[in-house]
Amino acid sequence: MKLPKEIRVGANDYKVKAINSLLDDSDNLGNITYSNATIRIDDSLAESTFKETLAHELVHAMLYESGYYEHNEDQVIRLGKVLSMILRDNDFTFMRDPDEETKVTIETYKGNYDINI
Repeated sequence: MKLPKEIRVGANDYKVKAINSLLDDSDNLGNITYSNATIRIDDSLAESTFKETLAHELVHAMLYESGYYEHNEDQVIRLGKVLSMILRDNDFTFMRDPDEETKVTIETYKGNYDINI
């Protein structure tokens, strides 16, 4: 399975990491750290469980980025399962704008500049 390095949620790019023996440290299949925008998931999980756990952590990220800092875990579990199925069963390429300009970031000694090409 090809794991994305980052997933953008709102204005933040969350790093996605498969962690060896995460389950040894806790009973959680995955976790999210908002302060450094990182999602960690145990790498020993079956692929389907890994994907569902990623969707679960993305629900936490979506709630947090929407200003909801307290999460009802039962609701997150249910929404994560549904989100996992939506992402698995549907093609969302239509959501991307085919005419969107490509952005290139050029670093100079004065800073970063976005240039549309």
